[in-house]
Amino acid sequence: MGNKITFIVNAGRSGSSFLSYLLEANYSEQCYIAHEDIPVQVSKPRLYNRAYSSEQLNAIYDDAELVAYIKKWKQELKFRPVIETGWTSYHLLPFMHDYFKDDMQIVIMHRDPISFAFSRANMGNYHKNTFYDEAHEVSPFDPRSIHSSKKAEWGGMNHFEKCMFWWWTVYAEAEEFLGVFPQVPHMHLKSKNLFSFDKGPEVFQFLNLDYSKLNKKKVDKNPLAQFMRESFPVNEEWRAYKKQKDILDFAEKQYGYQFDQNKIEELSKKYKLPKGLLSKLRNNLRYWYWKSRLKRLLDSSSSAAKKS
Repeated sequence: MGNKITFIVNAGRSGSSFLSYLLEANYSEQCYIAHEDIPVQVSKPRLYNRAYSSEQLNAIYDDAELVAYIKKWKQELKFRPVIETGWTSYHLLPFMHDYFKDDMQIVIMHRDPISFAFSRANMGNYHKNTFYDEAHEVSPFDPRSIHSSKKAEWGGMNHFEKCMFWWWTVYAEAEEFLGVFPQVPHMHLKSKNLFSFDKGPEVFQFLNLDYSKLNKKKVDKNPLAQFMRESFPVNEEWRAYKKQKDILDFAEKQYGYQFDQNKIEELSKKYKLPKGLLSKLRNNLRYWYWKSRLKRLLDSSSSAAKKS
């Protein structure tokens, strides 16, 4: 058997960073560990998703900037297994299958869509004042959207609901891929089972790694950053989750998730604006946005000065 490239298919905010740190800390000599190797502006999830036809595949093959990253993985694969833990290549599964063929396997790692939406909304995704560009914020208006039926609702959905839509898109595309190519080796993993190591032996066996050599104490989960809660606190937007019955039904049918309003309300407290005058002031003044923008300007000026 040759080396395998494993894609940890996920929507982000689902344990992928934790897994990458864990693998890097314990198995970096055995594997090439990648985490979001391909920038999302290069991988283009709104354009290159669901590429099942020859025409669609050829369009990706013609993208030299993107293919350069994938060729790097191919080169690494000659010497050792490759594991891509990040979310920025989830939509490229059809292309990756065409490129790597039998050398590819996938782990579909997920958390429930409500927790995901809290985390993404708290990062500013789909928010009117977001720090991010629109390269990865999928919509039903994307050319090959798997859920174009949401077009009529889209304008009335708040950013929390749109984050739920993002979750739905990622996992619906992943399950569609398995429906087309069921022979691809795969497993499903709830992120909570990764954090608790309940599925540890099974996961690491699938990755062909010796679980007995894993030091679980080397890595912690990412904390919830203060600047997120002060920049994009989630107030009452989350209550609209009930309107997205199709997403909730998919989550329950596909992954067994069920939802309790009282538990969600308790979870929501974690993402609210912190108490205190300074937090309110920073939120009102968009302090973290202007600080970030100033840093980019200073870095750009410094870089320009060095070149001159």
